[in-house]
Amino acid sequence: MLNRLLRFEGWYHSRQLSFRAAAGLFFLFGLIAVRGGFGGDAVFTNAPYVVNALVALLSLLSILVSTLLCANVVLRDTTYRMDALVATSSVRRFSYFTSRFSGLFLAVFSLLGLAVLGLFVGSFLSDPARRGPVHLAFYAWPMLVFGVPNLFFSISLIFSTALLSRSPRAVYTTGVLIYVLYLLGSVLGNSPLMAGSAPRADSTSLLPFLMDPFGLAPFFQETRFWTVEQRNHQLFPVNGLFGINRLVWSGLALLVLAVSYRGFSFGETKPVRSRKTKPESSIGPRILYRRYHLTPGTLRHTAMAFGAQLKSEARAVFGNFPVWVMLILWVFLTGIDLKDHLRNGWFGIVTYPDTGVIVEYLCSIRPALLLIIFWGAELVGRERLGQRQALIASTPAHPLVFVGAKLAALALLIGLIISINIGIGLTIQGMAGYLEPGVLLYGSLYYYSGLPLLWFAVLVVFIQTLSPNKYLGLLLSLVVAALLVFSRRLGIEHYLLRYAVVPELNYSLMNGFGHYAPAFNWYMAYWGCCAVLLTILSVGFWPTTLHVRARHRLKTVGKQVGKTGRILFGGAFLLGLLVGGLIYYQTNVIGKYQSKATRQNWQIRYEQTYKRFAKLPQPVITALKMQVDVYPERRQYRVKGRYQLQNQSKTPLKRIWLGVDPEVSAVRLTLPGGQKKTYDPVFHQYQFELAKPLRPGETTSLHFSMAVLRTGFMPFNSENSVVENGSYIELEKYVPFLGYNTRLESDDETVRRAADLGRQTVRNPSDHYHRIDLETTISTAADQQIATVGTLQKSWIQGDRRYFSYQSSHPVPFMFALSSARYAEKTDVYQGVALRILYQPGQTANIPAMMQGLKDALAYGIHHFGPYPFRHLTLAEIPQYGGSATAYPGTVFSREKLNFLTDFREPRKVNYAYATVVHEVAHQWWAHQLRPVSGPGDQLLTESLAKYTEATVLRKRYGKMILRPYFQGDKNFYFASRHQSEAELPLVVTENQPFAGYQKGGLVLCRIQEQMGEEHFNRALRQLLTDHTYPRKKPKPDDLVQALKREATEEQRRLIDEVLRSVVTNALSIRVLSCKSLANRQFALTLEVNLAKTEPGNGGKPVVLPPDDAWEIAVFDQPSDEWTAATKPVYSRKYRFAKPRTIVQLTIAKKPKAVAIDPYGYALDENSQNNVADINE
Repeated sequence: MLNRLLRFEGWYHSRQLSFRAAAGLFFLFGLIAVRGGFGGDAVFTNAPYVVNALVALLSLLSILVSTLLCANVVLRDTTYRMDALVATSSVRRFSYFTSRFSGLFLAVFSLLGLAVLGLFVGSFLSDPARRGPVHLAFYAWPMLVFGVPNLFFSISLIFSTALLSRSPRAVYTTGVLIYVLYLLGSVLGNSPLMAGSAPRADSTSLLPFLMDPFGLAPFFQETRFWTVEQRNHQLFPVNGLFGINRLVWSGLALLVLAVSYRGFSFGETKPVRSRKTKPESSIGPRILYRRYHLTPGTLRHTAMAFGAQLKSEARAVFGNFPVWVMLILWVFLTGIDLKDHLRNGWFGIVTYPDTGVIVEYLCSIRPALLLIIFWGAELVGRERLGQRQALIASTPAHPLVFVGAKLAALALLIGLIISINIGIGLTIQGMAGYLEPGVLLYGSLYYYSGLPLLWFAVLVVFIQTLSPNKYLGLLLSLVVAALLVFSRRLGIEHYLLRYAVVPELNYSLMNGFGHYAPAFNWYMAYWGCCAVLLTILSVGFWPTTLHVRARHRLKTVGKQVGKTGRILFGGAFLLGLLVGGLIYYQTNVIGKYQSKATRQNWQIRYEQTYKRFAKLPQPVITALKMQVDVYPERRQYRVKGRYQLQNQSKTPLKRIWLGVDPEVSAVRLTLPGGQKKTYDPVFHQYQFELAKPLRPGETTSLHFSMAVLRTGFMPFNSENSVVENGSYIELEKYVPFLGYNTRLESDDETVRRAADLGRQTVRNPSDHYHRIDLETTISTAADQQIATVGTLQKSWIQGDRRYFSYQSSHPVPFMFALSSARYAEKTDVYQGVALRILYQPGQTANIPAMMQGLKDALAYGIHHFGPYPFRHLTLAEIPQYGGSATAYPGTVFSREKLNFLTDFREPRKVNYAYATVVHEVAHQWWAHQLRPVSGPGDQLLTESLAKYTEATVLRKRYGKMILRPYFQGDKNFYFASRHQSEAELPLVVTENQPFAGYQKGGLVLCRIQEQMGEEHFNRALRQLLTDHTYPRKKPKPDDLVQALKREATEEQRRLIDEVLRSVVTNALSIRVLSCKSLANRQFALTLEVNLAKTEPGNGGKPVVLPPDDAWEIAVFDQPSDEWTAATKPVYSRKYRFAKPRTIVQLTIAKKPKAVAIDPYGYALDENSQNNVADINE
């Protein structure tokens, strides 16, 4: 019997249209997923690490399919009222339970198998250079450790819910609950798949990693430090956190199945509890007869029918327990995620619960798509399920009543979700004592979040109306939602082709929703027209008779929508064409739209066409005078300028080659004594023939004028943004350039490899400095100020424009950005330097620390490195576009959220607003005065030295113990990033590995300084500046190495070579073997110290090196959880360790509470927790 039932279940599942559609889609998902670039550029597309992660993610998709198949197939007896008949047959309880569960499990498992087959086939269709060795075990093992347990868990809960409740809505609720559990585990486990996840220190709590039922959180936790070699070849072991996770959730699934087996009803008659009841009255309440005089088809009748139907639909949505369960889960998950977003940012940064920050986070609520899909299916399918279609069709109510009421009910659901989000935001603000809620800003969520969701709800209702089956409609809606969410990855990039999808809106207190806000309105109008068309079509296809054949429904469309509907349809269609045409004109014609593939092809052809001329000698710009007019209200700026060009080569120049960035809307170039020889309109390249060759040392002038339009219909560029308040333009990148421009090359290694382009060209490899005399006049709106490079000469207002005249006091690098905003101003003077902070009014919390950072950085730099070259230093706030801050000569541009809206009141945490200011001021020496030869290792002489300065000034301001959390943040980032790309290179030759140039570089330089002494280390840096600043030749990384070695001992030279010329990591640990109190009030400590040192060998496998290093051991009279920046050890001494394991004995005069090796965190140790041991005796 059981065998026959199993065969029947398999046959029945395979016959379902929804199953067949899902089979094709899962295979397609597998083909697409393998192209996602998961794991990093150096990881193979068919690597076991990639397959593991993708199988786990695809098993998440199985939740939705399990829900559909369970509601459609497992509950078929209840749906068709055959359960009593089945119970009276020869089918037994165990056979029934086992066959239904096994059939569902095997059906979903076969779908996941098809997805894995898609992964396998897709790997052969991907870039051959990204394909590794093929082993079936790489696919079978993930199915065993991820696929089977994940499916078993989710299907057990869904199946048990179906058996116990016999309700499709309860099944949907369970599916959402499982998804919420995954999201909760991802948030608490800091999964890299979650937006905004940041590297953090290892957590001592297992709970966050055990809460993810799909095992992704422990998977990413245990593989976060895997090398590229491990990711490409090693199967993921079932042990540690992951093994515990699998056991916990599989055991829970078994328990749920056991409970459901005992509790589900299989034809049994449940005994009714005896209870006293009031005798029912044989006569019901009196109902007065009331006549309604209605004329079907009138506006009054339609309004009354709509009101009655809306009550019914709203009751169906909000009168059911499952929807409130989902909403409670929504509150729980969103609240935890939002709080985590505010409290645990990058490097542990805490953000103030400002309304703008919260609104930006709440603006995108894609999980709401699932609720809309499920409840849209429920509402449209209510009449079919209750077999009331014919009865309703016989009423005189127009189909618009039913379609409109269902859409209105979904709109109420969307409004409730957004209201809940607003309530969560207000609650978090209230709990934090933040008393500036910004009601109007919260209200904007109903527009910016609610309207796209409403248009999506229209699409769902349309799909369900056309679908002959609710579950097929559900599947199609899910597929459409997935296509919309991932349309960019599928090559559908233009927003005119992505229904109800709009550019990502980033909120800033400076400019609101900023760049894309004006375009958002037009996109909503366009998709609103499409939604009207879909609504009218839904009305037309709404079944009003028993005849539901497609041909008949198609014939009745025109009749059902009526004349008014046809007029509305035509009007919406024409209006949509008009709005779409306007968007197309703004985007494609004015904005010169390019898809990603087109842009990459343009970059490839530019390099193939012009790179061969890159070494042709060209004149050098020695002076620039320009007039810049910024029009924030028009999202536009204009530039008129004059270059002074000098031939610094050894040969006469007959031709001058000029180019213009593609984002420049219009340009005009004039070269006195030159005639335009050629013009390439595709790549915007100009060649001028000189009437008289420009001989070595001679100069000439180039006059240019250009206009740049940056509307919301163009892709956002954080370096070229013009907005109402807070414009920021890195202008040196957009004025005309001479010769070949490496910035226009593609930096995508996969694209370069496919085009056989080799490695990207090094920018400006010359060892000579090129400085310019800069004079700039900038105009903007009358209520805004300008910050830019140079000394402010004067400012004046003329008409409705405000003008600023800036001029450099001496030649500066070819770097000149500007910002324009309605600034408040904080000024001070320090050591003869005028300090100025320009900021958004009201954002004053971090201004004192930032001003102190300006002073401390100047003081340290002037004292240890040399004079500061300007009489002014300006820090200007710009909206949070990306990164933290950017340094220009005499000017620093600082991002809003990371520096002005962050909360650094906790004294144990690093004040990154202060640290960032110090870092950027340090660039006035390390990047501006001393600029290295561009090429491998150049970040060592810029970012690494700036990080060193940052850490040193931070230590002097807050105390040495502040270095421990500071370095820990850097190490978390470094170890989380180092295996995401190709093999890490030593610092002297590293390229395109910012985790090495920034985080590692600053740390190892601090370690060298700790060994050499600050005086000797800084003397070497000062000599480097003396030998290699303008007008001398630029330095190379080896010049820094040699400068340090000249001040170092032999032992210190060995350390310098090890940390700068090799890739070495450490593993340090300390353990207290005994702590004894002595008679003289002293304490004897016996410690066990373990050390390991490794470097990458052939193939990336780590090679163990013999230890021979000096490390500090410190003893504290406070437990480690009470350490602050001011904490000092009661005992500290450096020990040399030459063995992997060493016993250290020491005597101290104060009772110890904690002991540490490398207490300040100089070692590149991926697990710093075992560097400290608390003493509880």
